[in-house]
Amino acid sequence: MKNVSRYIDLAFCLIFLPLMILVFPVERWWGTYPVFFSSFIGWLYITYFVYKYFVIPRLFHAGRQRIYALAAIAASLLITFFFSSYEITSPLYHINQHERELYSYLIWGVRQNQQAVWLHYIVVVIFCFAVGMLNEAYRQRLARKEVEYERNKAELALYKAQINPHFLFNTLNTIYGLLIMHSDKTETTLEQFINLTKYMYNNANHEFISLSEEVEYISQYIDLQKLRLNEFADVSFSYEVESPEMSVPPMMLITFVENAFKYGISSNEPCFIHIHLEQKGDTLCFEVVNSVFERNVKNSKRMGIENCRKRLSLLYPGRHRLDLGCSRDNTFHVRLELKCAPL
Repeated sequence: MKNVSRYIDLAFCLIFLPLMILVFPVERWWGTYPVFFSSFIGWLYITYFVYKYFVIPRLFHAGRQRIYALAAIAASLLITFFFSSYEITSPLYHINQHERELYSYLIWGVRQNQQAVWLHYIVVVIFCFAVGMLNEAYRQRLARKEVEYERNKAELALYKAQINPHFLFNTLNTIYGLLIMHSDKTETTLEQFINLTKYMYNNANHEFISLSEEVEYISQYIDLQKLRLNEFADVSFSYEVESPEMSVPPMMLITFVENAFKYGISSNEPCFIHIHLEQKGDTLCFEVVNSVFERNVKNSKRMGIENCRKRLSLLYPGRHRLDLGCSRDNTFHVRLELKCAPL
């Protein structure tokens, strides 16, 4: 934006004002009043920079800043009035008693000079206001975007903060169940839990991570959950990834996997969870199909999925599609499509 402002200044100094002088010829003053002509042109340049960099920015602020801007406007009007008054009074000093018949002609010329002074001043001020208003509109637009970005960033941090305890709670439940059963898998489970916690800690402040990292995390999470499952559970995870470096938000896909294990597993009835991830080009498709049980659905609040919805709307506005629902055969389907980019 600073470079654009400099180009506008150069265009005004080297093109706009010289062309205006040619269109409304005042160069005739150079022969009669060279000092006046030079001073007036210099004043026009001063007017431009004073209005552009001092007056207009302060007009958009309340209090003393606006008072300073109004004072500068009043001062510029006074100085311009001086220039126009000079052209009114100066020629009359050269009139003698024998030239009274030329008085009306001189007054006409003086009025033309006066109009030329004010015309140049007004055009310069209008040009400054036009440029200044565009600059201010652009500045306010950037400010609004910055505020919106910070708000979205704060919301994302809140949703992530809610997701992490959700994961910890579920995993600790798994470990607790193994401890009660005095399972020999407890040590392995704790080791996997530590690895998953490290992943979560290392990526907590990252807005995006590589798809390969998220896939590895999902695989470890599924392996951890399988330790507490019995022969009734059928769990599968498959993936086809063309670009492992594709970027995805951390802890996004795992939300649906957690949901499947929370509501789709039974200790005494056949159950299943099928997870498939496919990435082609810039499109990522993630599907989870799992069995559900009426007792689990009734107690479900699905806070993790709601947080995920909000994160998606902030990170992928208009670039995602999330379909989920429960069919009549007590099967829950999740299908997420994302338009992603390389990391």
